[in-house]
Amino acid sequence: MKVFKRIVSFMTAAGLCGTMAGYLTFSENEVKAATVVSLSPNSKYAINNGVFEGWGTSLCWWANRVGYSDELAEKTGELFFSDKGLHMNIGRFNIGGGDDPTHDHITRTDSNMPGYSRYENGQVVYDWNADANQRNVLMKAIAAYGDGFITEMFSNSPPYYMTNSGCTSGNRDAGKNNLKDEWYGGFADYMAEVCAHYENVWGVHIQSVEPFNEPYTNFWGAYSAKQEGCHFDIGNSESKMLTEMQRAMSQRNLNDTMIVASDETSIDTQIDAFKALSNDARNIVQRIDTHTYGGSKRSELKNLALQSGKNLWMSEVDGNGTSGTNAGEMGAALWLSNRMRDDLNGLECSAWILWQAIDKHISANGYNGKKDSGMIDTSTGFWGLAVCDHDKKDVILTQKYYAFGQYSRYIRPGYTMLKTSDKTVAAYDPKEGKLVIVATNDGGQRDLTFDLSEFGAIGDSAQVIRTSGSMSNGEHWKDVGNIATSGDGFTATLAPLSITTYILDGVKATSFEADNKIDIDSSKVTGSDPWKDSSNPGKVSTDVPQNVFDGNTSSFFDGVGNGWVQADLGDEYNITAIGYSPRSGYEYRCAGGQFFSSSDGVTWNEMYSINSVPSFGMHYVTKLNNIEKVRYIKYQVPEGKPDGSVNKDSVYCCNISEIEVYGDLSSKEPEPTTEPTPEPVKGDVNDDGVLNSSDIVSLTSFLMADEAKIKSENADLNGDGKINIIDFITLKSLFA
Repeated sequence: MKVFKRIVSFMTAAGLCGTMAGYLTFSENEVKAATVVSLSPNSKYAINNGVFEGWGTSLCWWANRVGYSDELAEKTGELFFSDKGLHMNIGRFNIGGGDDPTHDHITRTDSNMPGYSRYENGQVVYDWNADANQRNVLMKAIAAYGDGFITEMFSNSPPYYMTNSGCTSGNRDAGKNNLKDEWYGGFADYMAEVCAHYENVWGVHIQSVEPFNEPYTNFWGAYSAKQEGCHFDIGNSESKMLTEMQRAMSQRNLNDTMIVASDETSIDTQIDAFKALSNDARNIVQRIDTHTYGGSKRSELKNLALQSGKNLWMSEVDGNGTSGTNAGEMGAALWLSNRMRDDLNGLECSAWILWQAIDKHISANGYNGKKDSGMIDTSTGFWGLAVCDHDKKDVILTQKYYAFGQYSRYIRPGYTMLKTSDKTVAAYDPKEGKLVIVATNDGGQRDLTFDLSEFGAIGDSAQVIRTSGSMSNGEHWKDVGNIATSGDGFTATLAPLSITTYILDGVKATSFEADNKIDIDSSKVTGSDPWKDSSNPGKVSTDVPQNVFDGNTSSFFDGVGNGWVQADLGDEYNITAIGYSPRSGYEYRCAGGQFFSSSDGVTWNEMYSINSVPSFGMHYVTKLNNIEKVRYIKYQVPEGKPDGSVNKDSVYCCNISEIEVYGDLSSKEPEPTTEPTPEPVKGDVNDDGVLNSSDIVSLTSFLMADEAKIKSENADLNGDGKINIIDFITLKSLFA
């Protein structure tokens, strides 16, 4: 059910009318939309119905390195998981395979993860004292966060004795499977047994389990100096592992633990891997977990998850990149913020999880005979958010840490993620009436206007929290005061090289119901000519106007200059809302586009102007003009050349993926009104609505056996179920 409320925007454009059947004319000043961000409670992420599940980090390998120290475990628990720090609520716990104890090829001090088992005399023997360091950090994280902490178990490699190479770093041929064919079931049992022990003995609720980590790569070669890893071919190998995983979990009564897959290193590989799973394996997978180190097909992966009925997490990424010119210590912070935004808005994922919070360590003595890498140069790019100084039992924070907190401290689990644009991320808390916007500025000072007119109320001001500058003299989640709202939005000035969070209280959403969507006949859809490939003039374009009303955001209309598409609704409607989606990869072409309405297809009136660059996916608008008695709907782009602020094309192109129209028939018969039944008047014997002497006459005639008509319940004044002389006496007393 979708109900739309009509409201007035502080950004309402000037009305535009015309009397042209084919196209309309726009003026230059009506398409200056570069710095406007439009938000609506009805335009939300599609994954998980927009409900956000949280922020997190993998615990390996850093927890394996710091967990020997209760002091450091306590500090990291507070810094990363408590509300005094980043307030992460997700920890991805690594079930180590455990390498052959005779091997000594891993040179990092943190990544030689212990396993829980050994193989003796043909039997798997478990050692529940293993992995104490990582477990110590997990327990401190759970305690720091409190109720609702999410633990996901994942594997980099099976135990060494299950592998073809006898090494948990991978196969001798890094492009081939390293799990022995006869050990698929045994590896599943190993994973499930560890999960069961954490659940039943240590009281850790396991939300999900993942038997892979970047399986379809050639990264994992035997005797690597870096880490554990295991190649699985997509298709049969991954499918077999998942079906064995389900069996093993079920045998231990862990059916409530979700089985997720498959943590491919690349978005594009994740698409291929999921499609290659058997039907049984796809049904087993309850959520797609993906890394985003490579690939670009975020929208395609999102759509695959939606079509398959799956949730979607961004379960791992980090890097040593920087953003901004001469950004100094903010360079790595801005890079992280941009990556978080791209993943969130592109995948519309319901969780975002960093690889590891600490990647570098300082220690004069090293650890387990290995040397630590030491302090990083925070003015360049680096992995992780912080550095652990084991000599001083301290955790050294960076601006990248504070960048993460600009999101994680203010956008909380349970919030609804909203579609947005222009280097921003936004979320709405329907329970508390709170709107949170995070804006990244990796350049010079500039202004952003936030159009919030689709909300029912927005409060009087926005609190401003900012990170900028350096660790020694910069801003770190600094409250820099409030900005007053004006009408239905506010304009903010973004400081150079900064990440800013805006928090608005007292925000109310408009309601949104979908039962009045208008079905549009494709034969009633017309438009301008689609783009044609000049190198192949005989080829007929399939990117036609009818695609805009086919219910599929993967198809689109590829119109050229002065392009338009319109639909005959078949009857006159009072329009309540319009939904639209830009073409993926060409979202900027919608900036400045306008919707028009008409009752006759000749005279057109402006309904709505798109005043910003929308993200890909459906956006719903209830703030509309000229909505009554509408028979025709038209979408059209301006004439001429864009101003270059957001659209760099030489001409406006009519590129739009989908349009939906909602409304009620304007000729619909009004609901019949029922007159209220009047309250009975005691003594009103003749039922004329008043008590007077004529009621005495009527009762007298009735008692004398005349045929006088009376209202029995009004005449029975003493309520004994009889009408007699007692009622007559009582009636007369009313006139005394």
